[in-house]
Amino acid sequence: MSDFNTYLKAQNDIDAVNAISAFLALNDMPQADSASVDLVIHAGNAILETAHAACEAAREANCHLLFSGGIGHSTTLLVETVRSENLLPEIYLKDRSEAEIFGTLASEVWSFPKEKLVLETRSTNCGENASFTKLLLSELGLEPCSTILFQDPAMQLRTFVTFQKVWQEASCATVFYSCPTFVPRLEIRDGIVTYAAELPSRLWSPQRFLSLIMGEIPRLRDDENGYGPCGRGFIPHVEIPSEIETAYQHVHGLLKNHEKAKNRALA
Repeated sequence: MSDFNTYLKAQNDIDAVNAISAFLALNDMPQADSASVDLVIHAGNAILETAHAACEAAREANCHLLFSGGIGHSTTLLVETVRSENLLPEIYLKDRSEAEIFGTLASEVWSFPKEKLVLETRSTNCGENASFTKLLLSELGLEPCSTILFQDPAMQLRTFVTFQKVWQEASCATVFYSCPTFVPRLEIRDGIVTYAAELPSRLWSPQRFLSLIMGEIPRLRDDENGYGPCGRGFIPHVEIPSEIETAYQHVHGLLKNHEKAKNRALA
């Protein structure tokens, strides 16, 4: 398996990756006493810490916790992680959706009350996370006023604007807050480029992480190939700062001989 040193050779390379990562891991959480929350939504991914943080946020707010995620790109990685940690019996993993796996972890491992769990088990991408969640909440008669969103930090910004767009189109007044759990950051330790020491364990492989963040910037662009109004129309216009575009081009150049890490197909 490749490590970060395969791709990143100098501090400015690391700085460029960290700039992109921080931009994508949008955090707009209010002060603890400035807003009440009546729903927490976790969109499926393979990072266990995001789901655990969502559980704790819902527990603190004494509100429902909705897991959104069918069987998709991250499901195999999620199953492998749960197996490696020996967290659940195999019966809870085979042919189960991400929402079902996380729901079982929440109730059986993290002691979250089952009666406050809601599972959306059909979505296979970010857009469906939002639209299928909206549909399910409507069917259940739940109309949250304020909601915290949790997702893989590399996809936090896109998830946030996608949910906003779906709710705005449905003329719903829900306020969303984006909580990335943590901001991925690289550093050099003992001459090796690796994740910062304060980050959780069980994170992405280097190739997957670089592939994720490099795939997000083209998706967020508002051009004919992006997801904005001038392209596929999946998300509203997102302003990408010039320094982030510069960082993206820098990392893109570093990865030009590593196609699997450089390009992630739009889906």
